[in-house]
Amino acid sequence: MVDAAERVRALHGALNLLESGQHEPAELVCRQLVACDCADIEAMLLLALAIGMRGDPEAAAPLLNQLARARSDHAHPCRDLAQMLLGQGKAALIAPQYQACLDLAPHDPRLRYAYAEFMRSNGDAAAAVALLDPVLRTDRSNPEAQYQMGLSLAEAGQFADAAEHFRQAIAYDPGPAAFWANLGMMLKVESRFDESLDAYAEALARRPNDRQIRVNRAVVRLHAGRFAEAWQDAAWILEPEQTVLAPERKLPTLSVLPDLTGRTVLVVQEEGLGDTLQFLRYLPLLAQRGARVAVAVPRELTRLMRTVPGIAEIPDGDAPVPLHDFHCSFNGLPRAFETTLETIPCDVPYLAADPVLAADWARRLPLTPALRVGLVWAGQARPWLPGFTGLDRRRSASLATLAPLAAVSGVQFVSLQKGPPAGETQPFEMIDMMHQVRDFADTAAIVANLDLVISVDTSVVHLAGAMGKPVFLLDRYDNCWRWLSGRSDSPWYPSLHIFRQKRSGEWQPVIACVVAALADLAASHVIARSMPAAQRRQPD
Repeated sequence: MVDAAERVRALHGALNLLESGQHEPAELVCRQLVACDCADIEAMLLLALAIGMRGDPEAAAPLLNQLARARSDHAHPCRDLAQMLLGQGKAALIAPQYQACLDLAPHDPRLRYAYAEFMRSNGDAAAAVALLDPVLRTDRSNPEAQYQMGLSLAEAGQFADAAEHFRQAIAYDPGPAAFWANLGMMLKVESRFDESLDAYAEALARRPNDRQIRVNRAVVRLHAGRFAEAWQDAAWILEPEQTVLAPERKLPTLSVLPDLTGRTVLVVQEEGLGDTLQFLRYLPLLAQRGARVAVAVPRELTRLMRTVPGIAEIPDGDAPVPLHDFHCSFNGLPRAFETTLETIPCDVPYLAADPVLAADWARRLPLTPALRVGLVWAGQARPWLPGFTGLDRRRSASLATLAPLAAVSGVQFVSLQKGPPAGETQPFEMIDMMHQVRDFADTAAIVANLDLVISVDTSVVHLAGAMGKPVFLLDRYDNCWRWLSGRSDSPWYPSLHIFRQKRSGEWQPVIACVVAALADLAASHVIARSMPAAQRRQPD
């Protein structure tokens, strides 16, 4: 027998061994505990985790399923094992472990929910749907199964079908706020904004202080162009949930504080690079109100920011933030200015490439009489952000998808693509010098030498738009709120034209429209170049 104190010490020791990657010693300790007491659930759990962590899914599966039966009010312990495997860089062991458990317990819905969640998070929504289908065939009145199927179909881009499953979940159990919130999200994707807001009202009636639900409701209002209503959630929308900066120094709305003379306002990046490029248009306006503006941005933006008027200080790299009176994220600036569709600051261009750098890149690019067009076909996955991998997959295309553009004559294509997608096989001739690009100052210098940018929804769209460069945006079906709904132009960027999917995942019709528009531009470019200089000159 092991006394209680010794057992607790042994359990803690085994857990520490597991967390440090020492699976075999942890297994030995747990086997000794289980030998003393075969009903010791905690020792059995650690034993199952240890066996699974050392990569023996068939041996771990019976124990994990036994524990699941013993703890019917808990999630299946295979989920705990999956989290530990992921944390120790052993993600390849997760699917085999789930499958080994499922082979022994095919009718355990909790196991199927956990397995489906893992497959969704790894970009295989079809597999998640297949895992959940047997549960619904057995019991269509199971609200959790309906909800899980809705999540999987949403990840697969089947938004209308997902909405129907969320409705079914609500019909069987209207209590959970998450059911209503996810229904609201699907209705937003379909531009059914009033119905979406009704669903979010139900969600908030159940969880009034849920930050994510409030943020998502505000995004619906933004997407519908109802900016003034969105700022009603000003304490939540487009601001970080946690920050090291003092909350009492958060920049209030400027109708409350119109004069900033002698005050330092620190503006920090909290979201993506594109958000920063979009909202830095507000920095000169802060300076006009008397503020001394300091900004904290990633290194890839530092050189470019030096071209923006109104910025007094840009700390380098990891330097501490400067002393300040107020702070605000870039995403919070529209709230601070209480922006509406009619008052979006649209003094474009508000960004410019360094002229010396632009001239340097002009010398590197081959001379051509053709229309010079920059291309970006994929975004950045950001696997550290929950749910972003699927979103990036929907917003991104492949370079092969853009191949029909090559049929347009009189065009020279220039890659602006960074990251792993830049290594895709090129199906048509394209200049690619992105390996020489150090940061966004270089990218801006290349863009300054282009006639047009064609891009999926990435930071390059914002860069080119802010520079006043013509942009063709290839937009996914479930598009970002900033591109609004049902329009092909943008109040944020006058030079931007939106080509939007009519059905989720279908890029071919979008590319066909872009080909036609590009052909018109290329033809106009040829005509303009063939005209005498005097005729090309605009009248005074």
